Amino acid sequence: MQEYLRRLLKDKARLRKWKRIMIALSCIVVVCTVYALSLPAQTLACNMEEHTHTAECYDENNELICEKEEHTHTDDCNKQEEVNEQEEVVKDEPETQNKDEQEAQVSEEEETTTTTTTTETTKEPFDLNNSEGKIESIVITDDKNNSSIPGGTLKPNSKFLKITVKFKDINASELKTKYGRSFSYTLPKFFRMTGNTNTTIKDSSNIDIATIRVKDRKVVITYTEAYINSGTNTSLTGDFFVEGEVDLSQLNKNDGKTILTTPKGDITLDYGQDYLEKFGDVEVKKAYSKPDPKSDYIQYTITVSSQNGSKNVYVVDKFTNNTQLVSYMGDISNTPQDLTTSPDGQKPYETRTTDLAGKIYLTNMQTSDDEIPKQVTDSSSINQPGSLVWSISELNPNESRTLTYFVKLSDDKNLNKQSITNKASAYTKKEDGTTYAKGKDDETFTPIISYYMPKSIVENNKDSEGNYIVTYKLEFTLNASSNYPLKNFTFYDYLNYHDIRTDEKMLPYISYERDTVELHQIKDGEDTLVNKSKYTVEWEMDETKYKENWTDNDGNPKRFRIRGTDSNPFTVYPGDSYYVTYKLKIKPEVYAAMQSNNVTIKNRYIANADNAKENGDVLNKWHQKLELKDYTWVEKTKEATVTNQVQTIDMSGSDVYVKKNDGYEKDSSVSSFNVPAGSYKYTVNVNKTMNQFDVTEATLKDTLSSDVMHYVGYVKITPYEYDAKSNKYVDQKPKWVKIDNETTFELKLSQIGFPSNNNSYRFDYYAQTNDLSEVGKVEVKNTFSLSGDVVKGNQTFKFNNVGESQTIQVNGHYSLSVNKSAWYYEKPQENATSYTNGKLYWVIEVNGTAIREGTQIQDAISKDSKLTDSFLHSDSIAGIYQGKLGNIINSYQNFNEFKESNKGLEDKSKLFDKNFDNNKHFTGTNNYSELTLTAKETISLNNDKKLYIVIMTEPQSLPSAYRAEFTYRNVALMKDISDTSFKECDNASQILYGGPNILKELGQTFTYDGKTVTTLQADHDKDNPGSKICTDLLNKTNSKGAFISWAFKVNLAGELEGNYRVLEDIPDGMELSYIRVKWHADEAGNVKSQTIDGLDDEWKSNSNESTNDNGNLESTIYYYNKNTNQALIQLGKFIAGRVGDKYAVDVQVVCRVTDDKVLLGGEEKSFTNKVTLLSPDGQTIIDTASNEATMSKRDNLSKSNNFDKEHVEGNTSQTIKYTITANALGQTLPLNDGNKLTLVDKLDENLELDPTTIKAKDENENEVHIDDKSYDPKTNTLEISIPNGKKVIITYSVTVKAAPGTPVDLSNKVFWKSYSENGGENDVIKGFKYRLAAGGSTEGEVNPQLTITKMDENKLEPINGVNFDVYECKLNGEKIQRVSSRGKISGKTDTNGIYKVDSSFITYSNRIYEVKETDTPDGYVENKESYYIIYVEKVDGVNPPDVQDCIDYFNKQDKVRYKIVDSPQKFNLVVYNKQKGITVQKAFTNNAAETEYYLVSGTYRFGLYANADGTGTPLEIISIHYDPKDKDVKSAKFKNPIDLTKDYYVFEIGQNNQPIKASDDEATINSMQYKVVYKNETDSTKTNNVKVGETVIVTNKSRTKILPSTGSIGTLIYRLLGATLVVVSVICLSNINKKNRKKKGERDETN
Repeated sequence: MQEYLRRLLKDKARLRKWKRIMIALSCIVVVCTVYALSLPAQTLACNMEEHTHTAECYDENNELICEKEEHTHTDDCNKQEEVNEQEEVVKDEPETQNKDEQEAQVSEEEETTTTTTTTETTKEPFDLNNSEGKIESIVITDDKNNSSIPGGTLKPNSKFLKITVKFKDINASELKTKYGRSFSYTLPKFFRMTGNTNTTIKDSSNIDIATIRVKDRKVVITYTEAYINSGTNTSLTGDFFVEGEVDLSQLNKNDGKTILTTPKGDITLDYGQDYLEKFGDVEVKKAYSKPDPKSDYIQYTITVSSQNGSKNVYVVDKFTNNTQLVSYMGDISNTPQDLTTSPDGQKPYETRTTDLAGKIYLTNMQTSDDEIPKQVTDSSSINQPGSLVWSISELNPNESRTLTYFVKLSDDKNLNKQSITNKASAYTKKEDGTTYAKGKDDETFTPIISYYMPKSIVENNKDSEGNYIVTYKLEFTLNASSNYPLKNFTFYDYLNYHDIRTDEKMLPYISYERDTVELHQIKDGEDTLVNKSKYTVEWEMDETKYKENWTDNDGNPKRFRIRGTDSNPFTVYPGDSYYVTYKLKIKPEVYAAMQSNNVTIKNRYIANADNAKENGDVLNKWHQKLELKDYTWVEKTKEATVTNQVQTIDMSGSDVYVKKNDGYEKDSSVSSFNVPAGSYKYTVNVNKTMNQFDVTEATLKDTLSSDVMHYVGYVKITPYEYDAKSNKYVDQKPKWVKIDNETTFELKLSQIGFPSNNNSYRFDYYAQTNDLSEVGKVEVKNTFSLSGDVVKGNQTFKFNNVGESQTIQVNGHYSLSVNKSAWYYEKPQENATSYTNGKLYWVIEVNGTAIREGTQIQDAISKDSKLTDSFLHSDSIAGIYQGKLGNIINSYQNFNEFKESNKGLEDKSKLFDKNFDNNKHFTGTNNYSELTLTAKETISLNNDKKLYIVIMTEPQSLPSAYRAEFTYRNVALMKDISDTSFKECDNASQILYGGPNILKELGQTFTYDGKTVTTLQADHDKDNPGSKICTDLLNKTNSKGAFISWAFKVNLAGELEGNYRVLEDIPDGMELSYIRVKWHADEAGNVKSQTIDGLDDEWKSNSNESTNDNGNLESTIYYYNKNTNQALIQLGKFIAGRVGDKYAVDVQVVCRVTDDKVLLGGEEKSFTNKVTLLSPDGQTIIDTASNEATMSKRDNLSKSNNFDKEHVEGNTSQTIKYTITANALGQTLPLNDGNKLTLVDKLDENLELDPTTIKAKDENENEVHIDDKSYDPKTNTLEISIPNGKKVIITYSVTVKAAPGTPVDLSNKVFWKSYSENGGENDVIKGFKYRLAAGGSTEGEVNPQLTITKMDENKLEPINGVNFDVYECKLNGEKIQRVSSRGKISGKTDTNGIYKVDSSFITYSNRIYEVKETDTPDGYVENKESYYIIYVEKVDGVNPPDVQDCIDYFNKQDKVRYKIVDSPQKFNLVVYNKQKGITVQKAFTNNAAETEYYLVSGTYRFGLYANADGTGTPLEIISIHYDPKDKDVKSAKFKNPIDLTKDYYVFEIGQNNQPIKASDDEATINSMQYKVVYKNETDSTKTNNVKVGETVIVTNKSRTKILPSTGSIGTLIYRLLGATLVVVSVICLSNINKKNRKKKGERDETN
């Protein structure tokens, strides 16, 4: 009882304490509530929009371009409504206010409004320069990051300067009310900005808090209203910096120094006494002019200027190419000479604004070792053109001066189209000889000419002696568009130039009329004869030793030239036009020299100048041809018709001659003769040369080529003479010579009494045919020729068979024609011992009147190239038959059908002798190349009884390669009894094709994005390949992606007849897009696709319409079996025409690539498409064919960035924007992450992802929802799941973890999850760096703000409610230790996942802070890691030693957990947490004993369901992929479901896309049979039911069954031991129960 009372009292004491506490708390609540209720109600009375100007509000000239006014809501914007009686009294009082008070109130309100809206323009900024104690320090830094030390000296090595100003204790309230939230700092006079700069200052949360503007050496920093009104910043401390360059004009001219006074002491900048030489800017601009194209001179100007001024300036001018074409003018000395300021001819002069003259000298060419070439003592030693050196002792600031000088173009070197580049380089030079390179510039002048230079024949006449007098004209015009004149211009004319020349045999008879050469000039449209004193005409035979005073004793010149005199060379100026005329004499002897009726006179015209070449070593060439054909040696004609009746020819009154022995004698016994009907009349004109030549001693001969014709009677020879006056020939008395029955005659005119003379002669005679009964078609040529002596004066020309022929076709009554045709190919019989390669059947058809005895007909294997031989054998004659056929022989299918259908034919085999020859030298026995049949007797062929010779040959080899063509050719020859050799009559060819009756070919590989076909590789579709793809059919199936187009050809050889089916096996990794009949051969237009009856239900009918390659609309029917990935089409009816590719059809099969390793893995793969030709019922395989095509790597992922690699130095951004283009074709890609399509983006370790910037759009700029995204901070890897079947463009930004000005190499890889990196792209940036032209930071009295962001790495979403501890630390050696005296601060993330650490804990920069997660949210893996961050701030421009130690230590650590920042804006950490999720492991057992656990390659999918039956849509699908090389078990993880406490169910998904239950007997997975077993590894009582954080092992067991044991006792021992353990357990439990009952009884007795 006492104990009870003690406890009761104790409880009452506790109760009293709680009551006191509750009362105290209640009081606090009451007080707070009353205070809150007593506050006046506030309503916003302001109608202005909040806005703060940022850098985007200003243009490049620092002018405000924003139309909005800056404004932030403050207390003034709130209307006070005090809810009490006093307020009500006030409201009633306005009526009692006097007028002055009311006006004052209105005025005050107006003033307040004006101040609010014009803060920026009416209030001057707070002047930092003139405010004592507000500048803490000023640091000056050069381009090497060397900093100034107060009281010390900085010696920069460039003009670059960076000024950093630290300010402190600026009253925020005053800055707002008095200075428009702005303060200014005027930069030192020696500091010059290189441009106006606008930028922003951000706080630690990356929020803009101020703008910084620099203009006219004045830095103005303006804080945003939001920042200045935040109320937490009563005093502002911070820094800002600007970058620019030194203004050299502000330095001490004696020593190059300047001094900046800072709060901590003076800083001296020492640029050295030679600062102007070293740092002074010298800009060079070069220009040229050539206003007068007729001038030889180019005027150049070099303008130098300096903004800062410079000293000891040297400008070196030199020609960098084609230096031999120019020379400096103006008699420039080799020693420096002062430049004048006024022009004086071609002397150089200077344009300047000061009295200080520059100097100039000419010296040797500039070299890399001698940038400012030294003077030379001897001007003749200068290697022309040398270098021009212009020196200026001093350039004042902003001074500009110009040097003008002249250059002369060469007179004797080719200038045309030769670019001449002139470069001017400026240097400054110290007294010790050190040089500094400054500006440079160059100009290029290209001399160009255009001209017109034809050659023409003006006149062509004959003189009294029959000589041709030809007037030629050579023209040359230098067009006004040319920009320089031609020097030492020369006209050339050649009769014997090496490439265009008159035949040497004619040259002795061709001569220039030397006194006819004239030179004319055309100026202003007026033709003027040039005085001969101003030019020379020089002659030569064959060489180049031209001379002016040429005489006949010097010979007959074959060339001449016209040029200026030695004292006055000929110059042609732009716009000038000249021409030359001369005459050429051509004697008639040229005809005799050439023994031709036609002669051609060729001569070459060349224009040349010393300073212009365009065609080899001359300016250019032209030539002229003159054809002469006035004279005729022999002209033979034949009347068109034969005589139609007997004609009597009268010879009375004329001498008649007959041949006797070797001569001719008169015969006065005849005066006429008869010409029978059917005779041919010939006429021959000889020596028709206008009385120039004598042919009376020449031999004149006429011949008939065949004895089927002979002459009739006599030949009439009529002399005729040329009458120059009438230009006609006049006949004289003729003579007759007997030629009857002859086939040739020959004579000299002197033999029949013609005296020596220059007459022309005409021969008239007749010829007739002999008996034609034994004559067939004979070609008879009648030729008349002139040989021997042809005389002109005292010169004799030896002619050799100069003549002419006429040919007639004599058609006799005898005819015999031999024709050859190819019939068919017969395949070899099984187990054949002869003709093992089959038989080629050929037919020789003989037609005509008769085959005369002794006529030979030959069949021969062709000797043509690019053929395949076939053999004749001793039994190659299948038969020789005569008679009439019912049809043409090629219409019969085979030899037997031919014989059965034509039993009335007569066998004529015995009427021929047979002989085999082997002129092609075939190897082997019984192999021949020729068969000759000789007729033993005459065989009549009247009444259309043709003779048919059927011959068999055996192919030497057969084509086996795919679509190989072997051509076999046989030739039919005949040797008639009148022939001396065999003549080819006809030939025939047979083509055998390799491969089966069906062929498979690749058309092309291509891609299609729904709009455009892009051919990757064209094979048979080489001609306009894009048109071969039917995009309408692709669009109907929404097919986009990579495709292969095949075609199969049926009946290439033309041997199929009827209907056939074709089975298409679509390759693995592809799907069928469409099939269409693509092309019909000429004779296969009726072959169509047909319906097929009786197919299984698995075969689905498809049909389409398209325009085939023949240009016709084609309907195609085919069937597709999705389960077997096969297609079937029936085609018919085919015709067996047995002609290659005349009876065939082509069918196009287009398949889309679905293979994951090609589309996602970046692999190249070959696909084999097999096609099978089947019988009409589909039961018999006739032939098969296949084709392999390679699909190259598909780049379905690409990556780019916005970094300007061409302007690295100008980059001011630390961020990079990356763009990923995924699935550019918009195709349906294989899913690689369960039911998702996921890409992996692997960022460089120096890149920090900003997850808030991840965006996705389609090709039309519409936003795309990203299904899923995750990020692994340890590997810096981002995963994004995108929608399938569309092009997705993903963008995001990263921050480069590098200090300003520090170059760093970056790489960023994107590829498909679970696949090789080859399937993506690695974007590489070499040498990324950035610089800040201006910037800064500001802190109020509140210390630097550390921000911690908590992110879900599986979803990239913020996590709220996460607790963090933050410790201040220090580096102790190589270990970070907490500062125990500082304790810790704790906090929790808000709804945005952000925890802002109380700034009271963050005391200073340059301190290490440890961040540690202490309360892991439900469903997430605990993050036990500590994260460390340090905000580094330099002191007097350098890092303190202890801070540098921290930096060095951090740089050696994990960059994820150790972070260095250099500004308060970057003072933040992102900490990621992984979800626990639900894990799946994939395992295998491979044998019945379950002792083998080999992994089986493939992709395995798993679904997470909310119910045990696996019904409905899975919450998520994931996959695990094994490659053949994988050895370790893999796992995958489902993301956290909504309910973290509920059981969910994991099922493997089978090949039928259904979940596999453990109770299922067997399941098909990746085409293999498995028993699937589930085991919850975390909770052994479960199978596939799991909670978040648990793991399920899914084991696929192979189908092998284990047999029960037969008679083994090995397991009996284990059964006995188990039973014993059960008994022992029961006894132990019984004893324990008894003891418990006993103790209870004892307690009852005690009580």
